[in-house]
Amino acid sequence: MGWRAATILSASLGLAACAGSVPPPTAQLGASAQAIQQAERAGALEHAPAEFQSAREKLAAADAAMREDERTQARRLAEQAQADAELATVRSQRATAQQAASAVRTLANPKAGLPNAGMPNAGMPGASVPGRAPAASATAPLAPSGMSGTSTWDSPRTLEGTP
Repeated sequence: MGWRAATILSASLGLAACAGSVPPPTAQLGASAQAIQQAERAGALEHAPAEFQSAREKLAAADAAMREDERTQARRLAEQAQADAELATVRSQRATAQQAASAVRTLANPKAGLPNAGMPNAGMPGASVPGRAPAASATAPLAPSGMSGTSTWDSPRTLEGTP
C-alpha cells in the first residue's frame, strides 16, 4: 500500500511541477514594450489614442501578473498589448499617409480646395461668380466725375450713401 501512495504523491508533484514550469514571458514582455515604443514614434498618441492606451494598460497588467508569478496570464496580456500596439501603429501610419496624400494633391492642384476653383481670378477679391453680378467696389469715388475743384463730399462714402 505504501508504494501506491508514493506513486500518487510523485505523480501529483510531477503535475504540479509541470504547471509551474511555464517559462517567464520576458521575451514577450520586451516585444510588447518595443511595439508600444514604435506606436508612439508613429504618432499613435494623436492618431490611435484608444489602441495605444489599451496597449499600455495591458503591458502594465502583464507586468503585475509577472510580479504575482502568474506567467500564463502575463504572457496572454503581453501578447494582447503587442497586438494593440501594432494596431495603433498601423492606424497612425495610415492617417499619416492620408495626410501626405492630401498635401500632395493640394500641391499638385492648389486651387482644388478654393471656391470657384478653375475660374479666372478664383479666390480674388471682386472675382465673378457664375450667376451673380460682378462685385462692386466697397467705396465710392471722392467726387463725382465731371466736377472740378470743389466738391460737397468731404469723405469717401459707401455705396449705401453713409460715411
